[in-house]
Amino acid sequence: MLHGYLFEARGIQSFLFASGKLRDMLNGSELLDYLCSEQGYLDQTLDALDLRPRVVRQAGGSFYLLFKNEHDARRLQAVWRLACAEWVPGLEVVDVVVSGSSARETIAHGLAALRLQRNRLQGDFPRPGPLAERAPRTGLAAVASLHGEALDASTLRQRSFERPQDNRQLTARFMSEEAIWPVNFEQDAPQLTRFPLGNSSLIGLVHADGNGLGELLRLIAKACSDADDEVYVRLYRQFSELVTRATLQATDEASRDVLRPHAEQGVMPARPLILGGDDLTLITRADLALPFVSAWIDAFERHSRDALNELAAAFEQSGLKQFAAELPERLTACAGVCFMKAGQPFRSGHELAESLCKRAKAHSRRAAHGGEIPSSIAWHKVQETLIDDAQALFERNHRIADGDRTLDCSLGVYGLHAGNGLPVLDDLLALLDSFSGGLNDRPLREVATLLRGSLTLASQAYLRWRELAEKQAAADLALFDQSLERLIGDVDQVLPFSCGEHRYSPIDDLLALRSIQGKKRETGEQDV
Repeated sequence: MLHGYLFEARGIQSFLFASGKLRDMLNGSELLDYLCSEQGYLDQTLDALDLRPRVVRQAGGSFYLLFKNEHDARRLQAVWRLACAEWVPGLEVVDVVVSGSSARETIAHGLAALRLQRNRLQGDFPRPGPLAERAPRTGLAAVASLHGEALDASTLRQRSFERPQDNRQLTARFMSEEAIWPVNFEQDAPQLTRFPLGNSSLIGLVHADGNGLGELLRLIAKACSDADDEVYVRLYRQFSELVTRATLQATDEASRDVLRPHAEQGVMPARPLILGGDDLTLITRADLALPFVSAWIDAFERHSRDALNELAAAFEQSGLKQFAAELPERLTACAGVCFMKAGQPFRSGHELAESLCKRAKAHSRRAAHGGEIPSSIAWHKVQETLIDDAQALFERNHRIADGDRTLDCSLGVYGLHAGNGLPVLDDLLALLDSFSGGLNDRPLREVATLLRGSLTLASQAYLRWRELAEKQAAADLALFDQSLERLIGDVDQVLPFSCGEHRYSPIDDLLALRSIQGKKRETGEQDV
């Protein structure tokens, strides 16, 4: 009989974004990253208790450990709950101790128990009484005052934390080259700590996540149904480490290729917040968000191919060659990007980015048709109030009712590669490039406004724009038409929409990117 102790950090965004200050988020990120890092808080706790469990997974704020006797598992649970509450007060966590006849069965029982635990509400402590002072930034019970500001327990811990020098910081794992990373947005802060926003006040809050990892873990469980515990633990852990390695390699490559060239006086135009397993969350300068995500997904796909080749070899070495053939060639990923002002609530922005990522995943799964889940990106530029539900936001901002028909002014989700049924991001960027010459986007903005009131007036404005463009920038208009057709197929004669009952257009996406990119692309081309 084996006994497992499984732990997962939950509600991470609530912990990170509660105060709304970038410096607090960064220290909170380091606190969370240190929990399960090599020679981090968990390893030190195990050493202090003189415990040597078998590690199945240890990454990204979660760990799965196997013990030979239940007493050791219960002892670690009792100590870890107290230690974790002291280390990261206010962080929502779930943990279970389970038993099974094999490693595979124990982990399966543990994962099922964790799913149940996630649905249980957890209280936050200390609970403030009616006369208790509250921290103004979070509304939680104040436990201390620092420089005249009342702070709750979580924020106080974030403000006071300094990661040990001998433990690799999150930014060092994010990019292998040494760099200066910003720590605040205040304009009166020293330049070497200030986030370089360029000419815009917008940032891109990015959340990316790998596809199909659950299916791969189920494949490992199926392949090891008759294998011994050592094989299962080794393959499970190797898979977890290979995915983490592919993620780190991709972030390093994308950071050096996309972010490093845009550093201002050595300060990087981005800041990582979460990096664990196949999850990635960062803040970046708005115009670099989509180039970074595209580069990261491309690199993640390539490096995951190498990782899965290694996993297939491990399958074969373990006598599971028949299951190695069921492994995919590579992993793919989806991402959500919330474009927002630096002063808007980060918690709401992150919830929207997560929702956009889930929407991209849903579209990708529908496009997979049982094959590879394609990589995709969804984004939204916040204009008014932040809404954290991507589907509700799309219907409110981009869907127009026309009698019993609907018109979608956004394509919503873009694929990274052609041939999978999703509109391709490169085609949208080509549409954007058609405005680098003589085309003027101001009349198109008028068209987008008129669409919400009168389709007839919008059509008249669009045809006037086309007539003028044919005289002054015929080549650019031809590129516009070609790119538009690649995105939506047959194009309506009087509006930039597809034909058919359900009509759709990338007009909102195009105009949002024009605003985000500052009316220029990476080439530095300017509107005439």
